[in-house]
Amino acid sequence: MSPNLFFADLFASFMGCRLRGSLLVLMLGAGSLSAQISSVENLQLLLTQSSRPTAVDPLVQKARVEANPNVFYAAPGPWGKLRCAYIFLEAPKSLIDNFPLPNTQPRWIFPESSLPQLGEFLKDAGLSQAMVDSLLDPKTVVHADGMVYLYPRPPDLEAISSQTRAAIYTELAKYPANEFHADPVLIIGKDVKEWYRTSKLRPDLVALIEKMSYKRGETTAFSDIPVLLGYAQGEAEARSIFKSMTRTRGIMVKIEADHNTNVEEVVNYWTLGIGLRRKDVQPLLQSIIDTDGIEALPLSHMLPALVRKLLYTYPGMDLAKNGLLPDCHWTSLNFFNYDAHEYLLDSRLATSAVLERFEPVSPPYKYGDILFFLSKDTGDAYHSCVYLADNLVFTKNGRNLLSPWLIMKQEDVEKIYLYRGDGRIQGFRLKAQEPN
Repeated sequence: MSPNLFFADLFASFMGCRLRGSLLVLMLGAGSLSAQISSVENLQLLLTQSSRPTAVDPLVQKARVEANPNVFYAAPGPWGKLRCAYIFLEAPKSLIDNFPLPNTQPRWIFPESSLPQLGEFLKDAGLSQAMVDSLLDPKTVVHADGMVYLYPRPPDLEAISSQTRAAIYTELAKYPANEFHADPVLIIGKDVKEWYRTSKLRPDLVALIEKMSYKRGETTAFSDIPVLLGYAQGEAEARSIFKSMTRTRGIMVKIEADHNTNVEEVVNYWTLGIGLRRKDVQPLLQSIIDTDGIEALPLSHMLPALVRKLLYTYPGMDLAKNGLLPDCHWTSLNFFNYDAHEYLLDSRLATSAVLERFEPVSPPYKYGDILFFLSKDTGDAYHSCVYLADNLVFTKNGRNLLSPWLIMKQEDVEKIYLYRGDGRIQGFRLKAQEPN
């Protein structure tokens, strides 16, 4: 098969990222320096003390990291010594206030054609005959646009087992009208209590989430947001609950550097070996090494300008002026662009950009490679992210206002997008520029 036919098959249909992320606000405490300045001598003393920070003992720093389960080091490599910390984000209140709250009445939507077999399916999934009869009562079933609408009672939903919930919700997820089943809250790498430990949720609501969660691949999923909202004590708490449902986990990364750091190797890695932004990256890294008391540089300073602007932020309404919000493919293909190329919102032109500027590569991946998540059956690209280092990727998990730009572990992104077993990853790398 020719390369063009190969790419055309893979990217005949770019599908927007579907998952809405779930995030938490990082609270960074900033220390304050207070002193009474009563003379020039006092001011000079204060400035002298402030300008000579105490260097952090590497052994002390290592002990701090090992004692904190949310902090870890990436594997050693040409990218340098990367210190990583899990952070949680939630969509800001200003965004949440623009979204209408969902109805507190749960609903299940199935194709009308499945109605004759629906009772048997629900019983096989584990529902009691009484609940099945209640759900399929002709007086309560609504038929519209080729679909049937069932309305389970919240107490019945709370009573079903996790296994039954997973079986039914996996089927519901096939139909986009079931938005909270197709796009559930996903809890990755933590249990429910730990995930919401620093949230504003009441303990009884966290316990309810834990009770009504279910497994989706290797993640814990929660879809019963309407039931949860039914426990709100007022509109303010309802919006606070909805805000908590946007919680997601990312990684904040810093490069540690000292006089033992191989500056040339690190700079070469983050400039792709061709000197991209070398004039900006090398002096900054060297300054960290030469300055007492500063042992780490946020990784964002090593990344391209547009990425620095977007990282750990949410899309603003100004990004909707082109008719479509940025998705994962727009994010990945704009990675090295100083200003965003808005034509990449067009799937046809985005496909053309891949054909013309990239070539397929196999692992191990390098900085700047785009990882496309492809359907094994159709070749459609339904997600993409950019490889950074040691399985850290830059990603946006969804074309919506509630999905921020994050750094995540590649394995965690795979848990979101490859859980069905019907997808695969194909890496693409910028073609080497031919000399003029």
